[in-house]
Amino acid sequence: MAAEPTHVQEVEAILASTAAERRALLEVVSPVLRASLPVDGTGIAQAIEHLGAAVELAEELRAEQREGHRANPAVLHGRVFGRAPLSPDTVLAAFVDGARVRAAAITSLAGAIGGDALVAEVRGELMAHPLPSEDAAVAGATDALEDAYAAQERVVLTLAAALDAGPDGP
Repeated sequence: MAAEPTHVQEVEAILASTAAERRALLEVVSPVLRASLPVDGTGIAQAIEHLGAAVELAEELRAEQREGHRANPAVLHGRVFGRAPLSPDTVLAAFVDGARVRAAAITSLAGAIGGDALVAEVRGELMAHPLPSEDAAVAGATDALEDAYAAQERVVLTLAAALDAGPDGP
């Protein structure tokens, strides 16, 4: 009988799968659309969902993120301007805002999984890779956004490892 996968293995699979889906998508969309998709937080969000379920916080984290995304710049733009194209600043601001919302959920998870020490570790890692300003014209804004998203991916793996090492881990 095969052993259950660890949380790290599950999160690695989630991140790999969503990265592959993103690569496939970027191959078939127009250059204009590709430019408006500098990063993808889908894997991070799915990893948060997986880890939240493991510590019985899934619904609470879902509600926290849903509330946080209500004021996302892309959502607000849609409410005001309908289907009008988003400016580069609005696109960047939407991705920055999404990362902020996920960072709060990640921090909540860290507290549930490992208490204050893990929260401090997670906050330190996220602060070491800050989100850019929401001005798309600033040099390096996309690179900083990619770096911040990569840090969130590393942090959810850290949380998975802490969960695996804890009393309820495999």
